[in-house]
Amino acid sequence: MGNTKYNARWVLDTAELVVAVGTIVKIRALHFIGTGDESDCILHDGNGKEIWKAKLGDVSVNGYQASISFGDEGNAVDGLDLDTIDNGILYVYLGKL
Repeated sequence: MGNTKYNARWVLDTAELVVAVGTIVKIRALHFIGTGDESDCILHDGNGKEIWKAKLGDVSVNGYQASISFGDEGNAVDGLDLDTIDNGILYVYLGKL
């Protein structure tokens, strides 16, 4: 499918993708939809610091999904690096800086 950028969200499905290097991005929420119990998703900022990870067998699974909300304030990070994604899609919901 390939990665797609929308107005208020990015749809990422390709591992080792680096997005917006050197640009501050505000993340309001992340929503990962995998295809099975063992699907993994690991997201780092552009400096290699882990932002979030999920292994669907390790979290409360609702139809092979996992989410996190950073609230209205969001989480400002320096770029994104989708280090790992197993057979799924990561929705990155963005906020204004």
